[in-house]
Amino acid sequence: MIDKLPKFDNPPVIETILSAQFEHLDIFSNAHAGWFWKNYLDNQWIQVQEVPRIDDQFERFGNERGWILNRGLRIAHAPQSERTQIIRSDWQRMIQVQDSRFIYNWRKGASNYPSYDEILPEYQELLDKFEGFVINAGNKKLRFNQWEVSYVNHLPKGELWESPKDWDKILINLMAPAATVVGSNLDGFNGEWSLAIGDNKGRLYIAIKHARVGAADGDEIMVIQLTARGPVEDDRLGLINGFNLGREMIVRSFADMTSDDAHRFWKRRT
Repeated sequence: MIDKLPKFDNPPVIETILSAQFEHLDIFSNAHAGWFWKNYLDNQWIQVQEVPRIDDQFERFGNERGWILNRGLRIAHAPQSERTQIIRSDWQRMIQVQDSRFIYNWRKGASNYPSYDEILPEYQELLDKFEGFVINAGNKKLRFNQWEVSYVNHLPKGELWESPKDWDKILINLMAPAATVVGSNLDGFNGEWSLAIGDNKGRLYIAIKHARVGAADGDEIMVIQLTARGPVEDDRLGLINGFNLGREMIVRSFADMTSDDAHRFWKRRT
């Protein structure tokens, strides 16, 4: 079934992210991240930087579903390590580690977009190294609890659209509210939808926004980000199955929500 997914020779994707969340490690710090970098990765991984950690996220369903609440100031009861980004020499691959996540990013550069069938084995090989490191550092085996896949697409102004009122030529069934003021025109849009996957196997988030690249005076783009995540079952096998499910939902949803004209521009093959 997955082999029959839509494929594009010139897709608008600029970043693909695979993320595994696991129970917090008892022994982990920024120094441990440096240990992993220097002793478990080869010399093509040339640079590290520290960024704020990502909070744990869990998809809940039914009465357990979480809602966005105004919780005010969050107080941490113990120091927590930050997230360490480890960047490859070509700047097109990045590993991110913290005490509850292992993340792998592909970022668009000069080379062609790699297929998921290339990225997933790379992720698995690097995760094997991280799991070996975790044990050697004195922790127990990783216990995965959440998988996440994300694709980020940039559609530059001037290719398929000139103003946001053209977006309905790209996105099927995107309807702007009726104008309430005579002479008004749609000049921007930001929105997010969430869809349950199957029988509560996960959730797909689709976010669309009007943005600029880099600085406030950068080129205008439409950003379409699709993120799927859900609970892990059966540990490592469940993690990979989750990645496969998330990728399939993202690819099919992106193809279903975009127009034939856009598909021709992106050179759809199947």
